[in-house]
Amino acid sequence: MKLNFTRRIKNVQPLFSGHYIDAKALYVLYFDKIPCVCFIGSIDANAACDYIREGLSNEVIAVYQHTYFDHDKQEILFNNTLFVLTNNRIIEVAIGYVHVMYEPNRLSEVTELMKALAEFKTVAAIPTYQTKVVGFARESEMN
Repeated sequence: MKLNFTRRIKNVQPLFSGHYIDAKALYVLYFDKIPCVCFIGSIDANAACDYIREGLSNEVIAVYQHTYFDHDKQEILFNNTLFVLTNNRIIEVAIGYVHVMYEPNRLSEVTELMKALAEFKTVAAIPTYQTKVVGFARESEMN
């Protein structure tokens, strides 16, 4: 279950997708298996990360994180975090969503984890404005 550093990766492009590591490619690299993926949307990423760090700390093998410095807030914030866990699981937490990757035929083992993470659902803000439709009407005598 540990990363094989003796194996040479000849093509790293699939591993670094977008602005950071692709979680599915990392899963294949770590566990040499194709994962099943569960998507949970509309999630408070900070609360989900806190839950994983505190509640699953004894199962975390490694943490990979993409962060950035926010000049307005004068602090470091994160875009996404990858938690490598025991039992061949990886959790990707990003702004607004969570991916839980696991081995085929192990859905029953990760169901409780997914339910716990789903508790951090964010409430979508209802817009306080109305969209006005602008259109053009054709005069009948123009035909």
